[in-house]
This record gives sequence, structure tokens and C-alpha cells, in this order.
Amino acid sequence: MKKKCMDLCSYYGSTRNLFKKMKLSVTFFFLGLLAVSASTYSQQTKLSLNFDDVTIKEIFTQIEEQSEFILFYNEDYVDVDRKVSIDAKEKNVDYILSEIFKGTNNTYKIYDRQIVILAPGVTNVPFVSETNQSQQKTISGKVADSSGTPLPGVTVIVKGTTSGTVTDADGNYSLDNIPSNATLVFSFVGMKTQEIPVVEKSVINVVLKEESIGIEEVVAIGYGTMRKSDLTGSVVRANVESFKEQPNISIMQSLQGAVPGLNVGQVTQAGEEPSFSIRGRTTISGETVPLIIVDGVIFRGNIIDLNPNDIQTIDILKDASSTAVYGSQAANGVIIITTTQTGGKDGKPMIKLSSQYSFQRPYKVFEYPDADYWIEKTERSDFYQSRTAASGYLEKNPNYTFTSRFETSEEFRAYNEGILTNWYDLVTRDNIHTQSHNISIGSNTKFSNYFISLGYSDQVGYMLNEDYKRMNARINIDNKITNWMTIGIQSFWSSSDYSGNEVSPRFRYEHNPFMTVYDVNGDYVTYPGSQLLNPLLTAEDDDLDKRINFSGNIYANIDIPFIKGLSYKVNFSNNRINRSNYGFSEVGANLRGSGYKSESINNDWTADNIVSYNRRFKDLHNVNATLVYGMEKRTFSGTYAGASDFINPVLGYNRLQAGSTELYEVSSSAWEESSLYQMARLFYGYNNKYLLTGTIRRDGFSGFSKEHKFGIFPSFALGWVVSQEPFVRNNLKWLDNLKVRLSYGANGNRTIARYQTLAVVEGGYNYITGDKNSIYTQSIGSLASSDLKWETTKGINIGLDFGCLKNRLFGVIDYYNNNTYDLLYNVDVPSISRYSTFPDNLGKIHNKGIDLSLSGMVIKRNNLSWLTTVAFSSNRNELKELLGFDNDGDGKEDDLVSEGLFIGKSLSSIYTYEITGEFWQVGETLPSGFALGSYKIQDLNDDGKFTPADDRRIIGYGDPAYRFSINNEVKYKNWTLRVFINSVQGGKDHYLMIDDLSDWALSESTFRRNLFREIDFWSPDNTDARYQAIPLAAHYGDRYTQRNFIRLQDVSLSYNFPRNVLRNSFIQSLMLYASGKNLATLTKWPGWDPETGAGMTRDGRPVLTSFTFGIDVEF
Repeated sequence: MKKKCMDLCSYYGSTRNLFKKMKLSVTFFFLGLLAVSASTYSQQTKLSLNFDDVTIKEIFTQIEEQSEFILFYNEDYVDVDRKVSIDAKEKNVDYILSEIFKGTNNTYKIYDRQIVILAPGVTNVPFVSETNQSQQKTISGKVADSSGTPLPGVTVIVKGTTSGTVTDADGNYSLDNIPSNATLVFSFVGMKTQEIPVVEKSVINVVLKEESIGIEEVVAIGYGTMRKSDLTGSVVRANVESFKEQPNISIMQSLQGAVPGLNVGQVTQAGEEPSFSIRGRTTISGETVPLIIVDGVIFRGNIIDLNPNDIQTIDILKDASSTAVYGSQAANGVIIITTTQTGGKDGKPMIKLSSQYSFQRPYKVFEYPDADYWIEKTERSDFYQSRTAASGYLEKNPNYTFTSRFETSEEFRAYNEGILTNWYDLVTRDNIHTQSHNISIGSNTKFSNYFISLGYSDQVGYMLNEDYKRMNARINIDNKITNWMTIGIQSFWSSSDYSGNEVSPRFRYEHNPFMTVYDVNGDYVTYPGSQLLNPLLTAEDDDLDKRINFSGNIYANIDIPFIKGLSYKVNFSNNRINRSNYGFSEVGANLRGSGYKSESINNDWTADNIVSYNRRFKDLHNVNATLVYGMEKRTFSGTYAGASDFINPVLGYNRLQAGSTELYEVSSSAWEESSLYQMARLFYGYNNKYLLTGTIRRDGFSGFSKEHKFGIFPSFALGWVVSQEPFVRNNLKWLDNLKVRLSYGANGNRTIARYQTLAVVEGGYNYITGDKNSIYTQSIGSLASSDLKWETTKGINIGLDFGCLKNRLFGVIDYYNNNTYDLLYNVDVPSISRYSTFPDNLGKIHNKGIDLSLSGMVIKRNNLSWLTTVAFSSNRNELKELLGFDNDGDGKEDDLVSEGLFIGKSLSSIYTYEITGEFWQVGETLPSGFALGSYKIQDLNDDGKFTPADDRRIIGYGDPAYRFSINNEVKYKNWTLRVFINSVQGGKDHYLMIDDLSDWALSESTFRRNLFREIDFWSPDNTDARYQAIPLAAHYGDRYTQRNFIRLQDVSLSYNFPRNVLRNSFIQSLMLYASGKNLATLTKWPGWDPETGAGMTRDGRPVLTSFTFGIDVEF
């Protein structure tokens, strides 16, 4: 508070120097511009204060915290330490100030949100002279929307100052003392901001136009950008800002459920990259991951290596027309990531600091059962021994004791001495957390832009030694050398550390409570259960796993002189990934010690030559043409060395020669591949109504033979902006935007391995001579397949973009229908030839679906807005044909049952026995292959037998029926609340997953394990259980359950401090936030999590609930 009055109130000391008076004059000059609006904000803003015997300074603090007021005063003339009492409920600031200064000589002036406390005897703001007044004027006017309706609550500000007002209920405003060279800024939620110079005007009436909901937004389309209003394909920009308050180590986690058609999986492990795909599967054995583009260049690394704080925009290309610019690598869609290129404004550098800390805990936990339950479980599951046959296995066998299932002497010792061990607590963590810290500096000048950032992230995971650390650095520089040439570099470096021998989740339940960690001497028990090493012992193994990713892209852009709109850009990008993985275990190789070192290097480089022509003629004809010629080369080399049976383990993996020379392992590998491509794209738009895009790409890949080295992939798209037609614009006033899109295109999928068309020679020491010498032999491991060619996906996309009701309701709908031809498939061949399979191109897959995004502005007022966005997607695939055989003569192609492939059905078909929901009980005659407590299955042909050929059928599908999400964003003044709900549903018979106990290895080893209580297994005294008996020697059929869920995935609340609060500090902006992730899940799935598909398994991992607190600061 004190620093506000250091110079601003220096006038009150009349003997002070002229320089300080000039500062005061300037300050009060701008304050004077706000005088007229005082009656608006100061009268409308209500405050509630109830204090006894507090200082005036504390009252000032409360006024500023409850409002946007800022107070100016000089402590030499205002006794701020004087104590007062006040009880004001919903009173304006004028009332409060008159109360606290009652009986004093102080007065005050209110200038909109600025309040000046005057010295005794001073009645007006000084230094606003007659001369100044004569040079300024009063501006008034009216603000309305495009239909002429007055707009109340519009903010009117003098640009470059905090002086301003808001329009009244009739849309009127008035500002006094406005300089003739000033510019007024008019802004309102949902409307385009307008700036109007004052010049000689005294009346300025304004018509605000509705926001076009991003249609003027420029999006990345591959080798260029385009206005969203000109798009003819299915391109979506992700709302990255909505999820920045979440503890997402990978940017893909921010997109989970947020973009229709983009399917992002859940993560449950530190440093884990989520799985993701676009619009489902279009191949059997080919690549299904979308192509990633970073700053215009193909990115082959892991997305988790990218710092989310460096990312500015993400655009998703979904249909064949949009992705055709990337040809053979784009059959699964394209994700274009653009990093921040600059920062600051007006040539001033801007420093940004962000920091967040997340506390995490498992959303769902299956607790480690105590010893009493393990005894109960053992006796119930061991009913053949623990119960008598004569009683139907209901009465206890007096000769049975559960200790008969002990495997080691340590268990007997623990039982006799009352020693119990909770293995779950030993191998899991309580202090699960994630922290991220980032700093960046950027500047934007007329000739040079730069952005430099540093980041650090640290994850401490759920399991013991589950750790991930990442450091990031980025430098982006752009320099304008001349008016026609720009050169720059985009580079980043990341170091990821996965070191530490993580304990497997299975060890939470692998050992029963009587299996001890330590022996009588306090040393680790090597084999607590006689079979598996003590996990706490192996957790101490040396383990190093570090990955370094370095990428740089150098580019130059030349605007060709004398030819307006023509430019040439050249990119050269290099990406190098080094991985070092070392390990040493003193208890490895049967306690003799084992170690290894593995080093690998991936190196990719890309060179692009891009010629672009972008010109608009007479505001009618819009031409955008792009030509690309480029190539890519990728190389890999790796070396591995291992040893065991160490004489001296002191130096571990740093002295592998200490191992036995007879047990050395050494191997090396390398590969390289290259691509060559050309692309041409032409966009033409007429009068912003009729749009046409045509693209053709030619791809070459070194992995194909000469006969099929190149593939050509064309596409075209049409767009019609119906809302621009006079017959629509004049008759449908409520319709703001309507565009119809139609596209067709072909994309390729390389599918094949880089050397798959060649015969592969394999070698090794496969024979030993009579005198025990090894002989190195060679043979052909696989035959040449020179006829292999590209998988090709052809498809159409029909889209609709719309906005209505003054764009309070807007959305996008897309329907797509694709077919993939020439599927790569390994055909079985007679094994007499020494080769069991041979690759070939055959078959066809059909893929179709719908994507929908619908947004509505539920509330739009001056200080309050509420935007809701619903995303929906549904996808289906079908195997139309494959081998073409009809061996049964029914006129239809035969299914490949052994491969799980069925003609006319989804690739996710589940073909199995169908259980009836009942179990084989004591006293019933068991068919061959069944045991007591196993599931009963349907006898589909009623022949009394159960055979694979006659009694299995497709019971459902693993893929979801549909997905939807709901994102709510509520803004009130400086507060922002975001609530995101994500859901995946299976409909009638989709989204099925095995829900069984097979993971527990249904054998004798089950007895030593500690099953969690929630596993409801069959026993003679629990005949209506959910799961079959354990252990189970034989059974047919498995239980499948739908994984439908609705999840409260993300909630965040943030507060941006008002500019007037930060005015006298060096801070430009300050935001504090708190968020929660994975807070609640509605589901009937009994396992660890429905989205991950982890059932009642010992290896399952829980999804983590996170509570995050963070701060973002700009200087």
C-alpha cells in the first residue's frame, strides 16, 4: 500500500521538487479521464465490511481485495494507523469512506476504480489545469449489436490506460477529458473487440459484431496454414489451455476425451506415454499410431519428451483429404504440434514462471488381506483337502491344517512367532506426487523474435522405484534479415530418467502374510515363497535408464521479390535420440550375479523444399498453392554386452569383464531407411463462399522393391459457405454460420518392415563338432517378397460447420466412410517348405463413424460467462474380405477362426464359449474337461458335447460403441472454473473385456498368494459366486464384462489477479490455481479401472487421483 503513495501523492508536500510534481501531474491527468464513469462502477459495486477497532490501512486492504478499486494517498496527511469500527453490508464505497473519515479533515475523490484520498484543505485533483481541460473533450455514444439491440455492460477503455467505463442499460456511455489523439477500445463477451480513434469526434456510436467462434483462426494444415473459415477438410484445433492446470507430463494426456475422433488412453505409471489413435483401426498388422508433426517437421520421438508448457497449438487432421499432404504415413491421421515461437510485446522481453505440485493417491485400492483371511481363503479354495467329500465338501476335515500349504521353513517360523508381513505396504508408496517447474523468456521485435525455456518434471510413482524425471530446454529464434528473407531455428533438448529397478505390481499379492522379508539374522530372505526372489532384494539392483533427445530445425523463408504472394521455404531438421540402459544384480543368474550394458542411437534427418503462392484478388478470388519436395533418412545402431557369474561384483556393470568368460553375451544391430516425397496442393476460394482444395502426393520408401517403390495418393475437397448466400442471410437471421464440406482422398500405410521385401539371412553357432568346437552356420530365415506394396485407405468425409443465435450455439459434425485395400497379412503356407508364413497384400477393411462437437454459451453477461462443449464420437470397423477361400461351399468367404478374424465382423470380435452364469456344483455329473466350480457354458447345437467348432460364437466386441465428453468453463470476473467429464460406453454388446481370475494362474501356486477380499470365488459353501473356483485344473469359457464408465476427469479453479492490483509491481500477470484429476468414476467394472481394462488381476495398476496447486507468473 505504501508504495502507491511514494510519488503519486507528493503534491501534498508543496516544498518538494518540481520533478515529483510533474510525476503527480501526469498520474492525476490520467485519473481525471475516468471521472465520468465513477458513478457507474463505484455505485454498482457493493461491499460488505464488519470490523471492530481495526486500522484504516486494514480497511483499505479489504476494499481492494473485495473489488477492483485501488487507493492513492500520502501517509503524511492521512492517518492510516487510526483505528475505526464499521458495519457495512452491501454498501457502496462512497458510504464506507464517508463513515471511516467522519470527523476528520480528509476528503476523497473517486475516479472509476481509482480512489484518491485528499489532504486537508485540498478539494480537487491537482494539476488538471484549464489548459489541459481545453485540449480534451467529452466522448459519448451508444453501443449495439448487429441487429441494433443496445448492449449494456460493454467495457469502453482508453487504449494504453486503465481509464474507462461501461455502457448503461440502454447501451449508452460517456467519457470526459479524452485527448483527441486517444483510441477507444470496446469489448464485450462473445463480441469482437473494436478499436476506434477519437480524432475530432465527440460522438462515437459502435456496432459490435459477434465473435465468429474461431472461424478466422489460423490453423496448421501441413506445410502451411489456413484460416479456419477456408477449411474444406476435417481439421480440429484442440483447446490446450483448458487443461494446463492439470499435472499432465505428456501433452497427449491433456487431449484425453477432449477432441471427438481422437482416442487417448489412460496412464497409470510414472513416465508412461498414453496410447492414442484417430478414428479407429484401418489395418490388421500395420501401424495404427497417428503421424506426429512438430513445428512443420515429422517427429519420430516420444511425445512425452516435449514440454507441454512449450506447446502453443495442436491441430488434428482427421480425414483423408486433410492428411493427404503426408501421403503414405498419414493413414492413421496427423497431429500437428506448434511450439511457442515468441514472447513479450512491443519489443520488451517477457519472463514466465510456472510451477505446480500434485499430491496423488490410487483411486481404487484392493487392500492386502490379513492372515485370518488368507487362512480362510486357503481352506475354502483347498476344499478337496480341507473338507470331507462325504459332506459335499461342506464340513471341515479334522486332519487338515492350512500350514500344509507352507513352502518354506521361514513360514513356519513366522507362524510360530506371530510374525506377519504386509507385502502391499512394503512394495507400494504413500508419498506419490508429481511436480513441474518451468521458466521461459521471449521477445517480439520488428526484426527478431525469440523464445527460450527450461523445464523440470519429477514423478514419484505408485510402486517402489517407479520414478521418472525429465529436464527440457528449448530455443526458438526467428530473424528477419531483409524485407524478403527470414531465417530461424527451432530446437529442443530433453533428458528423461527412468532409472531404478521398479518392483512389479504382482508382488503386492504374490506372497502370503507368513512369508517374511528378513530371516532371524536380519538379512533378506532370498526366496520368501521358494520360487521368486525377494522383491525388496531385487529393488536394490543397480539400474540406469536414461534417454536424451536432441532436435534442431533450421529454416529460411524467402518472399520472392516482384512476385507478390510467392515464397520459398527450406527446412533442414535433425533429431537424435540416445538411450543408455545399464543393469546389475548381485542375485541374478541364480545368485551368481549378472549385468549388462546397452547403448542405442536413433538419428533422423529431414529436408523440405516448400514453394507457396498465397494471393487474394479483388476480395473475390483466394488462391493458395503449395509445392513440396523433400526426403527423410533414418538410421539406428545398438550395442549390447552382458555377463554373469561374477567373481567380483563391486563395480557392477562398469566391469562386465569380471563375469565368467564362458557366459559373455555380445550383440550389435543397425538399420537404415529413407523416404522421398513430392506434394502439390491447390486451394481456391471464390467470394468466401465456394471453396476447393486439391492435393496429390507421391511417396517413395526404401523398404519396397523396385516394382512398388512409389505410391501416388490424391485427394480433393469442396466447401460451400451456405450462410453467405443472400437467400439464407436475408431469411434466416438466427443463422450466423453454415458451411458444408465434402472430401475424398487416398492415403497409404507403409505397414511393412524396412527389409521385409528382401530375403533375410540368419546365422549363429548352431552346431558343435565332435571335439566340442562351435560351428557358425547361416540359412535363409525368410523369403523375399518383392510384390509387397502399400496399404491404401480411400475414404469420404461429409462435414457441417454451424453457428447460430448470435453464435451462442455452434458446432461441427463429420461423417466418414473409409475402405483400406491391399492389407499386409502373413499367409500360412505348408510347413514342408521350412517356412510357415509368407506375407502378401490382400483383403479389405471398412471403417466408418461420426464425430460431433457442440458448444453453447449458456450465460453471457458482463462479468459472467458459461460455455459448455459436448464432444461425441462413434466408430465401427468391419473386415470385408481377406484370403477369399470358401472351403465349406456356402458362398461366403471363410473366417480365420484361429486368427480371430471374421468376415463381415469387427476386428475386435470376441469369439469364445458363452457362459450361462451358473457353475458346476457338487453332486452334478461333470462333462469331460470341466471341474467343480467351473463355469457352465452354452451348448449351442444341443448335442450334449462341448467342442470348439460347434459351441463358440461371437459374444460381443472389444471396441467401444461410442465416446462422449462434457466440458464446462465458467468465468466470473477474474475466476475461471473448468469441469470436464469423460465417458466411454459399450451400448448393447461393445466395450467388453475379460473379467476373470486367469491372471492368478489357476494352479497350485494360487495357495501361496494372497487374493484380495473383493474376489468372490466359488467354493462349496459359496455357490452363487461371481468367479469360478480356484485353483481350477480345467474349464471352458471366461467371463466378459462391459467397461462402461463416466468419469469426473478434470476440475480446476483459477484466479487471475486484476491488473490494477499488480500495477505498481514488476509482475505483469499472476494466476493461482487448484485442480483435481480422476476425482470420481461411475462404473460397474469390478477391476482396477474400466478405461485401462485392468480387471481383478495381481498385475493391475490403479488410476491415480491428483490434487494440484500451481502458480503462473509473467514479468
